[in-house]
Amino acid sequence: MEKGLVLNKSYDIFYLGKSISRYDNLVHSNNQYDDSSRFDDYEIKIHGYNIELWCEDDHIVNICCRESCIYNGKELIKMSFEDFLSVIKEDPSNHEIIYIPCKDNWGQNQHVYVFDKSGLQVWVWRGKIRTIIIYDTNSDAEEIKG
Repeated sequence: MEKGLVLNKSYDIFYLGKSISRYDNLVHSNNQYDDSSRFDDYEIKIHGYNIELWCEDDHIVNICCRESCIYNGKELIKMSFEDFLSVIKEDPSNHEIIYIPCKDNWGQNQHVYVFDKSGLQVWVWRGKIRTIIIYDTNSDAEEIKG
């Protein structure tokens, strides 16, 4: 088993498209959403892995990494976006800027880059990667909105 990110497939032991029930033995917290305008039905934070699994119909549709994301032995979180481009060897297929509120009327304009071939959405602030969302480019999943 490969550790870290496998493009369009997995992160560590978590596989896109697999039933979330296979991970019931792991300590987790669950957020259920009633708002039908949200992309995901619910999100699960897996303790000890520092990831979020976004699920629909009890299957993993996205894996969100905010603290660590290893790809080919390199840490992508906090990596400069320019260095990331040389690692991934793909140009983004889409780019937009999304305002993320933080606290006390303060926020960040994050650059969101979509890499369709690799199945990645990369959130960048001040030139460094802050979040990576992994998805399967072969699925019918909707594009994630901030």
